[in-house]
Amino acid sequence: MAKLIYRVVSACGALGYGYPKESLENALRGRVDAIICDGGSMDAGPFYLGTGTEYFEHEAVKADFRHMVEAGKKLGCPVILGSSGMAGGNRNLDWMIGLAKEVFGELEVTNAKVAVIRAELDPEFVIQEFRKGALRATGAGPELSEEALRESAIVGQMGIHPLITALEDGAQYVLAGRSCDVALFASDMIRRGIDAGLAYHVGHILECGALACDPGSPSDCLVAEIYDDGSALFVAPNPARRCTAYSIAAHSLYEESHPQLQFYPEGVLAMEKTEFFSRNSGVAGIRNSRFVRAGKPWPWSIKLEGSRRLGARKVSVIYIDPADLEKIPADVLIYGRNGVQAKPVQDSQRELGIIIETSAKTQEAAVLLASLLTHYLIHYGYPGRKATAGNIAYPLSPNLVSFRRDDGLFGAIVPSGTRDPVFFEHYPKIKEAVINLIQHEFPDAIKNATFTITDADAANPAILLRTVDRDPQRLAARHAVEIDRITKLAKPKSTSRLHLDAPDAYEWSLYHLLQNEHVIKNVMFDITYFRADGASWTREGDARPHYEDIGETSYTGNLDDRTLSLIADAPPTGVLLKSNRLLDMAVVIRSKDAGINRLTFDIIFTSAENYEAALHSNVFSSCNIAKLLGLPRERVVGTFFVDTCNAIKISIDRPNISASADERDVFGAQQQAAIEGLSIPIYGTMLAKASSL
Repeated sequence: MAKLIYRVVSACGALGYGYPKESLENALRGRVDAIICDGGSMDAGPFYLGTGTEYFEHEAVKADFRHMVEAGKKLGCPVILGSSGMAGGNRNLDWMIGLAKEVFGELEVTNAKVAVIRAELDPEFVIQEFRKGALRATGAGPELSEEALRESAIVGQMGIHPLITALEDGAQYVLAGRSCDVALFASDMIRRGIDAGLAYHVGHILECGALACDPGSPSDCLVAEIYDDGSALFVAPNPARRCTAYSIAAHSLYEESHPQLQFYPEGVLAMEKTEFFSRNSGVAGIRNSRFVRAGKPWPWSIKLEGSRRLGARKVSVIYIDPADLEKIPADVLIYGRNGVQAKPVQDSQRELGIIIETSAKTQEAAVLLASLLTHYLIHYGYPGRKATAGNIAYPLSPNLVSFRRDDGLFGAIVPSGTRDPVFFEHYPKIKEAVINLIQHEFPDAIKNATFTITDADAANPAILLRTVDRDPQRLAARHAVEIDRITKLAKPKSTSRLHLDAPDAYEWSLYHLLQNEHVIKNVMFDITYFRADGASWTREGDARPHYEDIGETSYTGNLDDRTLSLIADAPPTGVLLKSNRLLDMAVVIRSKDAGINRLTFDIIFTSAENYEAALHSNVFSSCNIAKLLGLPRERVVGTFFVDTCNAIKISIDRPNISASADERDVFGAQQQAAIEGLSIPIYGTMLAKASSL
């Protein structure tokens, strides 16, 4: 019988999403080797790196971190947080250090060794690489310029070695800047001798908390158990969730542009031969993942992210009579027409705008309730959900605008939308559940503010206007002209919100690979150690990360992400019998950003029969997908088959860089409508697997 050798708890998908305390208590029963959480990412846009601010509310982050520290104090195990403060820049990290000191003081944590690892890089180092032409693109854009780089805040995604160094030096609590999400979990496992392929794959599944469960949500905990036979099991400590081979396999594809290859600073995770299995109705596992040492075709590298300010922004939300909808020019964003995607809804489709608005006596109370409603609504997991990457699309980064109301109260508004037909079926129950959840977890938030959720569709259209300019006077004038353009054609309803001062607009100025090993290993990721006695932290010393090669060197499999598992353009054979709705054939149909410049779609089928039928139909060849999505063929990165979990993955170049001024869906979580609406022709023939040419 296999022996348990390591057990790790993922608190939630990102610090601030929240999780039931009962789930953590259940997770902590038995052996615990580490408690880990990702503190953020670049998904929410460049604003948080550019400004050094946090995406989540202070109290939400504090509540999540407090539970982790309390458990660490009791058990004495490592507590690891990466991408601190959301974006992981120096200001984000310093914000998190301040919050950690509050928590340590309140919990009376004494004589604790804390490691702080910084990830920000002086732009001059990057400019030198740019001048040499040595920065490697990760896809289409952003376009580089020396001026933009000099104005940018820049971070690098640290791999496992800075984290391993801190743990080897005896740190119990680790607060890291921008980090590779998976490295946070893989580092301690690899330090303890666990195979790198298993460690990285386990880390990828854990990094979003219980999003890998059924139903999935990042607002809950997940546990991984590692055994000495080279397998890992995943257990949901919340009895309302379960881990299945499907849910784990589906999450293995999540946010990646290729289904079986994931690229990290130290090498490549290869999952071509990974086995997904179910232990029982609620526990599932993996085995046979491989990790290939950095070298050809993937040299040692660190992904750099840079953010710079575009200007100030004004926003208006204008509700109009549905009779006036056709009068509004096609380029205007209207929920009910083209709020989620630039392509307008067709006759058989529905688009729903979800406009959250709060009011309170204080700005803090209005913002807190709007933020909680927003964060819980986007990721609320419900039975039958197919778009598991997120329920709604946000057009703004930050997604919330706070303002002073005419009645003297403070207000906050969050525009969003969806085209997901499955979500529509459950929407009333989802709203009710989200409100009940906030009432239970944050009763003061409901007590101190009021809210409305306005449903905007073709029967109640809502226009979103956005203007960005560095000059305040020119900004106000330009936005007034845009409002005037609309009001000449349609009369705004009294509930409209005009001339709101939104947070400044930022853009991604850098999303490239740094391959200068000297800078990576001798300049980046400084470690500072502190001795913590409550809120008083005394600096004890500094360290540089220790590096060593990991992974296989004799791997003979295919590591080319443009050819491995590519679906061939093979016209179907046999007699056309019928067509089936893809919605009836698949358990997951979702879209999600794979970085700032790619969008990926995952389709997980309910059975091998449905999977084979879909492949045989040839609907999912790159040429046909380009036609379906209205893209030039060259913007389709690839369409891939995944036999191990009966899945098809589609990856494309994003139409724009994520969180651009014209954005409709910052996270890319609601771009799957055209795919959801597919009917798959079923042919009467021996179904043969489509495979790479």
